[in-house]
Amino acid sequence: MKRFIRLKGLAAFVIIVAVFGAFWFFFADTIVKNLIQKYGTRAVGAKVEVAAADLSLFPMGLKLDQLRVTDPESPMKNAVEIGRISLGLEPLNLLRRKVIVKEMIADGVQFGTPRKTSGAIAVKKIPGKTAEVGKAGKEKGGGPLAVKGPCGTVSLPSLQVPDVGKILQTEKLQSLALLQPLQKDIQSEKAKWQDALAKLPDKKQFDAYRAKIDKLKSAQKGGISGLLGSVSEVSTLQKDIQRDLDKIKTAQKDFSNKTASLKARLAEAKKAPLEDVARLKQKYSLSPAGLQHLSQSLLGSRLCRLVQKGAAWYQKLEPMIERARKTEKGHEVIKPTRGKGVDVRFKEYEPLPDFLIRTAKARIMLQAGDISGLIKNITPDQDVLGRPLTYTFTGTKLKGLQSIDLHGALDHVIPASAKDTGNLTLKGYQVKDMALSGSEAFPILLDSALVDLNMDALLKGSDINATLTSGFDSVKLSGGSAEKESPIKAALLSSLAAISRFHVKADIKGTLKNYTIDLTSDLDQAFAKAAGRAVSDQAVGFEKKLKEGVMAKVGGPLQATGKDMGGLNAIGQELTGRLNLGNGLLGNLKDIGGKGGLKLPF
Repeated sequence: MKRFIRLKGLAAFVIIVAVFGAFWFFFADTIVKNLIQKYGTRAVGAKVEVAAADLSLFPMGLKLDQLRVTDPESPMKNAVEIGRISLGLEPLNLLRRKVIVKEMIADGVQFGTPRKTSGAIAVKKIPGKTAEVGKAGKEKGGGPLAVKGPCGTVSLPSLQVPDVGKILQTEKLQSLALLQPLQKDIQSEKAKWQDALAKLPDKKQFDAYRAKIDKLKSAQKGGISGLLGSVSEVSTLQKDIQRDLDKIKTAQKDFSNKTASLKARLAEAKKAPLEDVARLKQKYSLSPAGLQHLSQSLLGSRLCRLVQKGAAWYQKLEPMIERARKTEKGHEVIKPTRGKGVDVRFKEYEPLPDFLIRTAKARIMLQAGDISGLIKNITPDQDVLGRPLTYTFTGTKLKGLQSIDLHGALDHVIPASAKDTGNLTLKGYQVKDMALSGSEAFPILLDSALVDLNMDALLKGSDINATLTSGFDSVKLSGGSAEKESPIKAALLSSLAAISRFHVKADIKGTLKNYTIDLTSDLDQAFAKAAGRAVSDQAVGFEKKLKEGVMAKVGGPLQATGKDMGGLNAIGQELTGRLNLGNGLLGNLKDIGGKGGLKLPF
């Protein structure tokens, strides 16, 4: 009888299976664990740790215990900690070199948990970049930094009466900037016209003409023979006077043109001190209108930091929904090197990406209770799958929270037209002992309140457009004692006790790296009503002191400039006087001959 199974072949098969089984038993789980920690740490920029990994063949799947992802900005905290993760793989697709997870379950998801040791890692310097070796989230240039949005320190309007003396020591007055060059120009023009005036016909010259006219009048009394003898002299005298008058007229016209701009500049300089007062008052003094945006100063920076952190995490997670190497037409086509093979993706009846989690279920553990979540179609190749990632997280009857609903989609099916949407709704959120304002100058503590919140967000490419509205009811606010405070701050602090409800609205627009937040609240109306009288009183007193201070610095130069301008005006008056003298002499010449006498032919 022939043997269908040879003992040597069977022994070899058993040995191979035993070696593979031993390798699987002793090393497979460790290899998977190390790979997850290595590539996870590289992606996040801080330590990613797994307590244990269990890779099974029957059924095909993977289980992870205690996955901890460090917060790069706070290395002593975990951004996410998951108690247990189980994944069910599709074996047949593995033969096609596709990792398809039919279902993933993440149980015990927590945020912001403390760490016993720091999760920071050293960042290596990359050639061609300016990154320095440092801790994750702290390096300069390159590396996994949070997005630097426009979250600078928002200045709080002054709640104290400003010191006018200190203001005028540091501020440049526009009035002085106008007066100093103007005074030099006036003095220069005055010296120029004094020289020109000395060269023009003056009173002495016109007096000489008058003497000649008087002589001609005497000759008229001698009869016709005497008058006829003076005709040529009168004609010559008239031409001389007219020539001198033309010189004075030309000079007067030139003088008027040159001094017109100086007069306009002087008029502007006289208005400048009041404009300086108005400008400095607006800059340093709080007005009732200035209280209309107090909520932006108090709440804006805190909201901006939350948006900044969300944008940073979005950029870290973006490779999970879209591969880095993309073109507008899909996957980048790389020309193969001669003699080497290349992977070619053939048309599939039901296209599948290389990696896909069809369904992911999560149980998120919060202090308020548990929230359940469902995410579908997690893949970096949505253009291959043809479907976007969708997510839904809900929770009801939680401790201190009536309900929470978060849903949306990350649509990168067409990478060039990526569109991500999200909607968050909170109802009946009980807030206690929350610092509403991060300002040290005017801290506001929200002792308790019931909050309803709704946020709609749309991200097209890198352009963000989001609106947040929230209503606060049963409000109790506090801000410290009003004693020994300025009248304005005391009035504002006193008004907090009367506020029982308010609303906040914020519009976020721009790009992920450069966005603006326009925040408004009816808190502004309450503040303006409470502190409006104190603000008005402060503004009146401040304006009075400011006028006195500005005029003390500007008054002397302004008076000196006006005096110099008066000297220049005197030159104009002198030109007018000489012109009048000449015109009078011409009139006297025309009268020679009398009413019934001989009229001269001119």
